[in-house]
Amino acid sequence: MSDVLSTIDSLPDISFIDNLTLEEIQSQLLSDFITKYQEITGKRIQLSKSDPNRIIMLGCAQLIYQGLQNIDKAGKMNFLKYAYEGYLENLGALKKVVRNPAEFARVPVKFTLSEKREAATGIPAGTRVTAAYEVYFATTQYAEIPAGEMEVTVMAECTEAGIIGNDFAAGELTTLVDPIGFISKVENTEKSTGGTEIETDQNMAERIYLAPSSCSTAGPDDAYKYWAKASNPSIGDVRITSPSPGVVEIYFVMSDGTIPDDTTIDEVSEAVNQRGKRPLTDYVQVKKPLVEEYNIDVTYYINSSDRGGAAAIQAQAETAVEEYELWQASKIGRDINPDELIARMNDAGVKRAVIREPAFRIIGDTAKAQCTGASIIYGGLEND
Repeated sequence: MSDVLSTIDSLPDISFIDNLTLEEIQSQLLSDFITKYQEITGKRIQLSKSDPNRIIMLGCAQLIYQGLQNIDKAGKMNFLKYAYEGYLENLGALKKVVRNPAEFARVPVKFTLSEKREAATGIPAGTRVTAAYEVYFATTQYAEIPAGEMEVTVMAECTEAGIIGNDFAAGELTTLVDPIGFISKVENTEKSTGGTEIETDQNMAERIYLAPSSCSTAGPDDAYKYWAKASNPSIGDVRITSPSPGVVEIYFVMSDGTIPDDTTIDEVSEAVNQRGKRPLTDYVQVKKPLVEEYNIDVTYYINSSDRGGAAAIQAQAETAVEEYELWQASKIGRDINPDELIARMNDAGVKRAVIREPAFRIIGDTAKAQCTGASIIYGGLEND
């Protein structure tokens, strides 16, 4: 979780119904009925569990409680800590922040002739290529192979938005769906990238929080963070530095802790260097963070008293290591800290863990940790 989201999450909880519970409402209704009945009749009434009046009031209490819950929700949807989906989008509109839509993956595709021709060979816009007839890419513009040439490379875009179009390796898209005369070979020359899902509530809430900083062109850290995140909803942590006067360096990682590719770097660079976003005197550079590699080598043990759930604890321990790797990789400048791994494994039910690697290591402000291998050994049961 980013620092901004932690700040939002740590805000005090609020209630527009003073945290009333169903039991309190039921008790209040019964008490008020008994008091009013005695006031009118002069008699004290006892309401047994099967009394029709009691049953009616308990039913009414249920409806009243549901209504109060809707009132509480309506109030909370005006606050960044609680708002979600459409409520969050309306809250963002007050600061001119709209949810980033899903993006389409893109990749350059090379079309090759069987032999040179005396006439130009056209590649219509929308020509589709695929790897296994599951995901399709279509060329984004018309292109042609000039007379006497053998090939042309044109950009193609996935026909489906989202991450489904990412990570097709170079040379994987080799099937031409829409045949073109004289074309004997087609292939992508780079890995497909750029596909993103629709922006999450968490990422949008963070941008709404940072939005006021975007109104300044004086170069505050939060403004550059805002514009970087606005350019791509898959961006995670962003680090802004200024190594010398007038020079601004932007480092970032993706939300899954991976290093951004060159295409994403170029997109962010173009976004933050637009007029009105960058002060005239700032020289802005967008860079990949340095990578500090480390290994995980751990042996863990489970309490004998937990033998009945040993299999589940082992699975949870594996998950704890994966979550630790993501935690370690998802923030720039985060020191390599084995204590966090121990804490997560303890939370998973492990009695004790012997960490041989990694050792605690301080890394630079513009570096990120990256696990290159994990050896997780179950040592067996031990006495409590």
